[in-house]
Amino acid sequence: MNRSVTDDHLHELVSHTHAEGIEDLAAAALIEHHGLLLLTERVNPNFDTEPSSWELPTGPIKPGETLLTGLERVLSTHFALELDQATHYLGHQDHPGPDGRLTRVFVFAATVTNPDAICSTAHIGHRWIDNIAISQTVPDINGLLRTYYADNSV
Repeated sequence: MNRSVTDDHLHELVSHTHAEGIEDLAAAALIEHHGLLLLTERVNPNFDTEPSSWELPTGPIKPGETLLTGLERVLSTHFALELDQATHYLGHQDHPGPDGRLTRVFVFAATVTNPDAICSTAHIGHRWIDNIAISQTVPDINGLLRTYYADNSV
């Protein structure tokens, strides 16, 4: 599968997604810094009955945005991180919403220019975690991690 991050490839991914009847899109970033991977806390809206969970920095793509401009906005606005480069497309995961509609989350390996900024400016739970612990903390991430490490083994 083509894992490069080109405009044509990304347009093709979105076109296939829409052809499958999935309209809601999101982007996530797998960010590595000093051998650790960034997780952010997703607070459950019904906090009294369900605990928060951990995920990659993720957010919705708005109408008119490309996957990468959306990812750039999400990282900047929600996590105080500046996208340097999306280096590889790692795959996607589909998540059902409360209304039953699927959201397709496109996951990219990414570098940011200010990985420590989240520690000082973002008001969100976060942690840097090793690749063993992340596979135990985030459901269904192992396939994405295999792709990430295969792409970076050169």
